[in-house]
Amino acid sequence: MKDTRDSFLSVMKRRYACKLYDTTHSLSRDTLAFIMEAGRLSPSSFGLEHWHFWVLTSENSLSLISEACFSQDAVATSPAVVCIMCRQAHVYAPSSPFVAERASRFPGGLPVFLADYSSYYAYLETEGITNQWARSQCYIAAANIMSAAASCDVDSCAIEGFDNRKVLSTLSLDPNIWQTGLIVSLGYGKPDEADRLRIRMNSEDIVTYV
Repeated sequence: MKDTRDSFLSVMKRRYACKLYDTTHSLSRDTLAFIMEAGRLSPSSFGLEHWHFWVLTSENSLSLISEACFSQDAVATSPAVVCIMCRQAHVYAPSSPFVAERASRFPGGLPVFLADYSSYYAYLETEGITNQWARSQCYIAAANIMSAAASCDVDSCAIEGFDNRKVLSTLSLDPNIWQTGLIVSLGYGKPDEADRLRIRMNSEDIVTYV
């Protein structure tokens, strides 16, 4: 058990926000598949798996997504960029085909699912936070993607600075259906990047046991 914990924490301590990648090194399809499997297996609210992952590796798509991210080095130099997209609020309505399809996978099917889900969706809509709720699921997947990347010595950076309209245009997605949750760049950092200072608060300053 201790070895497992130590191994996991060593991966967490290795990860950092890479701002500049080595453009001479690409990522293999097997490595990308492993990283994306961690995203696929991520937990989500009500098990709806709100996301779809677009993995960009072609020169043209990377150029376009870089522009959509204001030409940040952390995107412009990356050999692979993951756009974690989620649906717009109305897609999560209890009567929607999306919810029916997702709910059908669970024991009891749609009727049992809706018994719990309908009131929560009504709460989200009343508070006006349905889109915020959907996007927050993408952050869960992004964290697992970045941790999985670190476990195989691949660097990453979470990107919140993007033009949603340009991202949607790059992916040819309908803005009435889709929105950008979060973007993650992947690759192998320049040698100096590995020396980037990791800054974290001490446990006693941010953890309170009640």
